[in-house]
Order: sequence, then C-alpha cells, then structure tokens
Amino acid sequence: MLVRFTIEGGCIPVTEQAREDVLNEYLGILRAYDPNAEDATRAAIRRHLDTNTQFTAAWIACVGPDSWRPEFDPIYYALLRVSTDERTAHEEAGKFLGLLVWNEALEHRERWHFTKYPKLESDYMVNHYFAMDGHICANVKLKQAANSRRHGDEQRASDLEDAARVLQARWARGGR
Repeated sequence: MLVRFTIEGGCIPVTEQAREDVLNEYLGILRAYDPNAEDATRAAIRRHLDTNTQFTAAWIACVGPDSWRPEFDPIYYALLRVSTDERTAHEEAGKFLGLLVWNEALEHRERWHFTKYPKLESDYMVNHYFAMDGHICANVKLKQAANSRRHGDEQRASDLEDAARVLQARWARGGR
C-alpha cells in the first residue's frame, strides 16, 4: 500500500495507479513480445519489496549503470521493437519499470511512503520508497532511543530500541 504524509503529520493512502493509461499501453507491448515476461518481472519486484525496507526502481532492476538483471530485459526489448532507437527504448523502459514498481508497491502488504526527485538528464521523476514500519518508524524509534540515552534515561532508550527491533522483525516476517 502506498501512503503519503500529510502536512499535519499523519499519512493517507494513495489508491491511484500513476499514469494508468501509459502502464496499460506498455503492458500490451510487453505481452505481445513475451506473454510470460510480465509475471516474471512482477515476481522479481515483489521479491525485492518483501526483503528490503527502501528502494528505487533502479535498485531493483539494475546491476550497473547500463545493465539490468536478466528478468527485466524483456521490458527493454519489447519497447525496442516499437521505438525509433535504442536511447528512446531505454528511456521508455525506465518509465515502464517505474510504473510497474509503483503498481506492485500499491498492492503490497507493507505501507510504503515515497519521495520524488527529478531524474538527471530526463523528463521524469524517480520515486524513492521507504517501508513505514520496517524503515521509517523503526529508525525514528532508534533516534528517540539515542536521544533518551543522551539525556540519561537508559530505561526509555532500551524500551525504544526494543520497540524498533519488534517493528523490524515484524516487517521481516511479513506480519502486521
């Protein structure tokens, strides 16, 4: 599930697929290229979400600046078939990957907060996702523990560290 912070400090669910029409167009191209590629790609994304507390689409798919993990290659090759050149196919594949990652995070059991920043030398934004419980809340508790310890409250520090470990363990087990 995707969430975003409110100005008041709460969080609200994000329920809309980003650029759904573009995602559906890309999915049609991918399915025509390889009917099994979508399932393999989505499974690889889910595996990453299940085992990491923060990520970007590039962290999931890339093994180097110009190299993807093999399970993501069909995205590029499908778009290369309908693109005018390799650079365009590469750009469009990156956008497609980002939309697939958004879709998987939207449907995932974890609450994912995200931030956006512009991709260098490109016309689109990069999303950086953070697990609410396993990353954000756990790290806040650890910082609160350090602050409590600096102020001489060892018991509170210990309690906060225990709470952070519980959040991290619960996240790692996939529970809520």
